[in-house]
Amino acid sequence: MKNIPYQKEILLVTITTFVVSIVYLLFLSPFSNVNQMTQKRLEADNKGLSTYHKREVNFTITKHKRKIQICYNLYLESKHKIEEGKIQFDWQIEPDGVPSKVELILSDFNSDFLISCIQNEIKSWEFPPPPDVPHNTYAEYTFFFKKHVNVPI
Repeated sequence: MKNIPYQKEILLVTITTFVVSIVYLLFLSPFSNVNQMTQKRLEADNKGLSTYHKREVNFTITKHKRKIQICYNLYLESKHKIEEGKIQFDWQIEPDGVPSKVELILSDFNSDFLISCIQNEIKSWEFPPPPDVPHNTYAEYTFFFKKHVNVPI
């Protein structure tokens, strides 16, 4: 057999590289994935919107906006002039998708009827169950009303 120059050094570097690679894959790589997932979760939490909120909650709200608009139209029937503004609510979504504790945060309208109508609508909705959450999830939404958006009843 022919001797290769620096054969011991090449073998030592190869084995060291192999061992370092194994150590990285077994011990260091999972921590970097956990940190990335935690960082993504924190980014969503800082904005207040998870993927569930962006998709499922917003889709459910959009699906029911016509009924919210009907509440606004009924309110306008009792007014001499058109009023525009916003109403903001928050509520909890139970693990089974049922909304609870629907509460008014702010309103540009001075109407118990309009607020009550919207609260009752939100309480009647059914959201997809939140993923992997054994407790309530919070949702918040601001409804904007303008005279040109009116939908006939």
